[in-house]
Order: sequence, then C-alpha cells, then structure tokens
Amino acid sequence: MGRSKGATAAVRKKDDAPKINGEAPRPCPSLIPDLLSNIHDRLGFLDRVAFAAVFASSCDDDLFKPHAPWLVFPRNTPETVELFSIADRRGATVPAPAPALRDHVIVGSSRGWLATADARGQIYLVNPATGEQHELPHIATTGVFLPSAKYHHFSLVMEPFLTIRYGHGPPFDHRWVNTHTWDNSLMRTRFYRKVVLSSSSSPRPGPYAAMLLWRREVGAPAFASAEDPAWRLARSPDGVEDAIHHNGQFYSVSYAGLVEAWECDAGSGEYTSTAVAPRLLAVEEHGQEDDREPSCRKYLAAAPGGRLMVVIKYYYPELQGRRRSWSCFFKVHVLGGDGQWKETTDVGDLALFVGMNNSLCVPTAGRSQIEAGCVYYTDDELGSLEARKGSSSSHSYGSRDGSDLRAVGVYSLKDGTLKKMEALGKEQRSFYPPPAWITPSIP
Repeated sequence: MGRSKGATAAVRKKDDAPKINGEAPRPCPSLIPDLLSNIHDRLGFLDRVAFAAVFASSCDDDLFKPHAPWLVFPRNTPETVELFSIADRRGATVPAPAPALRDHVIVGSSRGWLATADARGQIYLVNPATGEQHELPHIATTGVFLPSAKYHHFSLVMEPFLTIRYGHGPPFDHRWVNTHTWDNSLMRTRFYRKVVLSSSSSPRPGPYAAMLLWRREVGAPAFASAEDPAWRLARSPDGVEDAIHHNGQFYSVSYAGLVEAWECDAGSGEYTSTAVAPRLLAVEEHGQEDDREPSCRKYLAAAPGGRLMVVIKYYYPELQGRRRSWSCFFKVHVLGGDGQWKETTDVGDLALFVGMNNSLCVPTAGRSQIEAGCVYYTDDELGSLEARKGSSSSHSYGSRDGSDLRAVGVYSLKDGTLKKMEALGKEQRSFYPPPAWITPSIP
C-alpha cells in the first residue's frame, strides 16, 4: 500500500505519532476557516490528522471532515494498527493505544471513536488518531451475570435476563434455561454484536450515550450514558440485529425485520421502543434454533436527508469443481414517504459502508475513488472468523488471485457483481480481528 507523501518515507515513528495526553489544540484566529480547510485538503494522509488536531478547537466540528470512511486493519504485532484511506488509497501504521487497541476486538465506531472489547467484560472507547481512550461500563453492570472475581468465565442467569427481554416472567419461548456460561476467550466473538454510540459522543468532556447489541440468542439491547454509567437492559422479544443513532435517537432493526425508534424515560432511565415501519421480511436458510450462522445479515443506515435504509447481505458457499468459493449479494430497502419499504438497486450518488462495527451512507460527489451505487463491506461473522484464524484454508475462498472476499469487498447494486476492493491494491487475505470502518475525527 502506498504511504502518505507528507508522512515519513517509511512508517511514522512512534515519537511522532499523536499522544494520548498531548497538548491541547492551539487556536489560530488569524487564519479563516476556509483557508484552514484548503490547507488541510492539500496535505498528505497522516498530516491531515495532525493538522486537524492542532486547529480543531478554533474551528467548527465539520471543517476537517474526512472525504470517506477509513479502514482500521490489524497488524502482525499487537502494538500497531493500520489506518487506510479508501479515497486516498494510502495507508499508515500507527501505534495501538494500550489497553484499548491491544488484543481487543473492535465492536463499534462513531465520529472517530472506536468501541473495543477485551476478554474480561470491559468495553473501551478509543480514538486511534489521537490515542485518547475511556472506559464504558463493565458488562457485569447489567446485573444478570453471576459475580466473578477475575472473570475467567461469564455466567448469564437466564430467568432475570429473559424476564427483561420478553417483558414477562416464565415460561419463556427460549431454548436456553437456568444459567448459560461462556469462557472469557469467547466473550468478544460469541457474545457481543455491536456497540452504537450517539452522534454527539465525544467523551472529552461532554456526555455520551451508547447502545450495546448482543448475539442473536441473547438479543435484548442494553443502554448506558454518562449520567447513568451502567448497562440497562431493555425489552426486545425479537432481538436487535443492528442499530444506528440518527436525529438524536437510537434506531434499530430486529432479527425479525422490525425497525424501531428508542426513547429513554427521563424518570426511570428505562428505554422503550416504538415501530416506525412495517416489518421487513428477509428469508433465511436456517433459523434461530440452529447454531449455524444465519444466511443473511441486516444493516440499518440513514441516507442524507433522513431516509432510513435497510441493507441485507445474503451470503453462501459455492463449490466450483475442487475449488471452494464464497459469495454474497446485497439488497437495499428504502423507507418511502408513504411509510412503506421499497426495494431498489438505484441509490443515486450514494455508497453504502456496512460491517459489524458501523453502517454508513456516504455521498460520492467529488470523491472519485468511491463508487456510487455500491456496497462496501467487511467480514462481521466473528465466531466463524475466529474458528478459521490461522487456518491455511482461509485463502481457499474468494477470487482467482487468492483474495478472500469474505474479509472486505465491493458489491455493485446496479449489475450485481462482486469484487475485491481495488483501493487496497494487493491480495486481500482474511484478517483477525476483522477490519473496521471509521470516520476519523479530532475531539
């Protein structure tokens, strides 16, 4: 991958990288915002981040808005990660702040912040551009796990949990009973689904709100905020598959295809949901009672102007002679002004970015490296990805050049073709942890 001309010829040295507790940005009132923005756009890859860090306090939040989402890749050593700009076709290796990006799995991102999970039930917020990090509440604050001194195992007590999820006491329509236990090594990959942050999440020093999504069998979401620093479970009989924060609210799509808006009761602090559209049906190859992965995955996104969109990824293995192959296709449903869903292959000049950690809808005007009418995706099946980690068979799926199209790829809604992401340039292997989308920002 190419490196930024403004950065060093090789990888930026650790001493030159953004510091976790660096000096506060220095205002420069003598330079007008338009001039600062012009200078910023002419700089190289990492130099734009450094420039924004210096002048952010004297400018509007959107002045240094990046051209398109970046990818965060794991490196061969846990001490570093790679940031890659799709628009610039450039990448750079930066230090991975400890502990939030050291041997952690990325489970969410918003406005430059990544949410990461360790093996002991702790979730962090970290800004990889600046190194700043904060702790979110521990998973034990949900109050439905057996107490543990060191959290080598996590035991979910099912009756109090299911009472909250279904909104009533036993009997429950659920195959898990009594207590269900996970080894801590499985918590990050078999338990969490996603952490969604409020659009204004900037933990230095302002408030935040977060929504935690769990695996399908657990289903019920949990909420936390600066004012209420504990995870509060919420009723969700269908279970929440994906969510976004939009127009000051959390919105979600359930595993059964119901899109809902969430409201927090100012008195009790409890979250409740209201359906905002008819149920959207997506046929799966196998159902909830099967331990195998579903054959489709739903993502919720909001287009400029506020239209809600559900992107459905259908994936399946193929056998071509002796060669195994993996493929997928996407369908996009847009919520119209009449309150009805409409499937479309024409999203105008928009591009969609989906994955386990984030779902984005991005205009492509003026961004020649981003293809309109395409879905950019990353691998988001953590369980199967962990199982094949280190396996030589991980390259047996994908394109003819050996790239693993499960890892990252581009799907054209217009002609139904699937290809690797050309911006990355070289063979694309399977990554663990999987790459994540991030829209860098300077808090």
